[in-house]
Amino acid sequence: MTTLNMKHVERSIDYIGRDGLKLALHAWRPEAPQAAIFYFHGLQSHAGWLWEVGCQFARNGVALYVLDRRGCGISDGPRNEIPAPATCLEDYRVALAHVRDEIGPDVPLGLFGHCLGGSFLAALLADPAFDVPYQSTTFCSAWLGKLHHTLPPGALQAILNDRQEGQWDAGLKAEHFTDQPKYIEFIKNDVLSTRKLSFDSRATLVQFEMMYLHRRDLHLHAPSIYICGHDDPIVNLECAKKQYAQMFGNAGEILELPTPKHFLLFTDVRNRLINKVTAYVSSCGHTHYG
Repeated sequence: MTTLNMKHVERSIDYIGRDGLKLALHAWRPEAPQAAIFYFHGLQSHAGWLWEVGCQFARNGVALYVLDRRGCGISDGPRNEIPAPATCLEDYRVALAHVRDEIGPDVPLGLFGHCLGGSFLAALLADPAFDVPYQSTTFCSAWLGKLHHTLPPGALQAILNDRQEGQWDAGLKAEHFTDQPKYIEFIKNDVLSTRKLSFDSRATLVQFEMMYLHRRDLHLHAPSIYICGHDDPIVNLECAKKQYAQMFGNAGEILELPTPKHFLLFTDVRNRLINKVTAYVSSCGHTHYG
């Protein structure tokens, strides 16, 4: 484990062994956490995007944990690949069990899925093997059923059958994520970002969506919230919100913040988002946070 002590915040990286690989679990911890968040990062990002965010959550009394998905960030594994759903979900189950053991049974644990990470989180909630206790879920600008809702059935089947060589370009631009120059430069120059995927991996994204798209037996015993901007250049918010409502019904709620960009944590609404999520997770989703 690598540990760095900052004022009132301990920053560390644990390495979790999986299939002969080392997966990096990043943590930002306050001295006495009142709650904890496990963050599922999206396609392009990794834990390095959360440096400032982790410190802010920790200063709010909330520990933030981020697993670099295998092949992403500083985790081992083939680059530009999404692991098979069974492998990926087992990685998350192992990492979450590690976090729950570390924080103990009494600290509220919130699951936070951003963009494609929201699809992974939804698939995990649909996984019968998932049994780590948690108290709330937050979906932020989350890709929920995006391929199924925006592509015709024939195109989906073509993706599932596509085994061509080469890589699929997701078409992500730094300006989609933020309008702040310092973050635009960071994204453009981030050598650890994932910008393309193998065609096999694009098929894997369809398979993830199939795990939760029409399920009615998700682990829905905890409060949930979907947070987004008023527009999003990457996610079709109308479709994502409908999918969220289908999955969570009256157990979920939707909060819209005033930004048209995708990565809210790199925009002017970041402090508001962090404070709202802090209150939400710390009270197990049972607080007035408006």
